[in-house]
Formats: sequence, C-alpha cells, structure tokens
Amino acid sequence: MTKNTFWIFLMVFSFLVVSCAKKEIPYTPAETPPPSVKQETSPQQAEEIPQAKVEEAVPSPEAPSFEEVGLEPKSAAWVDAHREELLIYGRSTRPFKAIFFDFDSYAIRDDMKERLMENARYLLEHPEIRVELQGNCDERGSSEYNLALGERRALAVKRYLLNLGVPEGQLTTVSFGEERPLDPRHNEEAWALNRRVDFVIIK
Repeated sequence: MTKNTFWIFLMVFSFLVVSCAKKEIPYTPAETPPPSVKQETSPQQAEEIPQAKVEEAVPSPEAPSFEEVGLEPKSAAWVDAHREELLIYGRSTRPFKAIFFDFDSYAIRDDMKERLMENARYLLEHPEIRVELQGNCDERGSSEYNLALGERRALAVKRYLLNLGVPEGQLTTVSFGEERPLDPRHNEEAWALNRRVDFVIIK
C-alpha cells in the first residue's frame, strides 16, 4: 500500500466515523400517563351519601271554616231582611246549603240537586266532618204526621248523598217536624221557607 493510498483510506474511514457519530438516535418519548379516571361510587357507597330532598313540603290542610250556628230568626221583619240568605242556607252550618221541598212531599226537587252535589262534594273533601240532616215541615198537618214527613225528607236527602258516594258514617238524621220554623208567619211564603232539610255540622 503506497503512502498516498494509506492517507486516502484514513480520510474515508474518519469521514465514516464522524457521520455515524452525528446520526441521531430516534427518541421515543415516554408514554403520557392516562388522565386520572374518577372512581365510580359503588352501590354501597351511594347508599351512604345523603341525597338532597326534592319533594316540597306539603302544607297540612287547614280545618274547614264555617259558622258554628246557622241563621236564627228573630222577627218577621228580620226574616224579610234575610230571606235571600235563608232561602240558601236555612239553618244549615255554612258552607252547606239547605234543601227545600214542595208541600206534603219528600221528593228531591230538580232545582235542589245541584245543591246536594255541592254539599256532597264538600263532605267528600272533608271526611272528618259529620253532619246531622235535620228534617223540617210547615205547620199544616198533625204533629205526628209532620214528624214522620220530616224524617222521610231527611232520609231522602241521606239516600241521595249516599248515591253520590258520601260515606254513611258522615251522616245522621233527625226530624223536628213543625217545631222549628224559620218564618213564624202563616202564609205560603213562610211555609215554603219552613219545608226543608238543614245540614248541621256535629263534628
């Protein structure tokens, strides 16, 4: 090997060594750790976590308001001044309305059926209430006959209410016959006011 050939060989070898030294080794970055996953609550743990209450408090129902004593007649002039009220409520405890009848009859009149439905609705909405159905008559006829007629009127009202779904335990009946007139006078206007069944709250 000549001297020139030796130097050429040395230069080529050096060039190869330098090239290999500069060659970059591919860098593989470390795997990025996965984001932390929030641990699900086990069913047992879920039971231990108090849940927020979403139900709104239900207010306790207020006791129904009503007048303890129905309208009581004081004089013929007083009756005339309050006739419109008496023709609605009689001696009934408000908000109940009185049921009026034709002469010598205990059949429920058509114009009284809506009142009975209103009274029945109120009783169904307030099952704690008990009412006494008080049968009344005008003065014509004997006392015994009118007591029996007043009872039949009270029982007719009771049957109607039962058919509307009112529990029997909320109802009781009594007859006063002709003994408790609203209008003390002796004419058809007064008698029409006295033929009725009152709803009086007893509990």
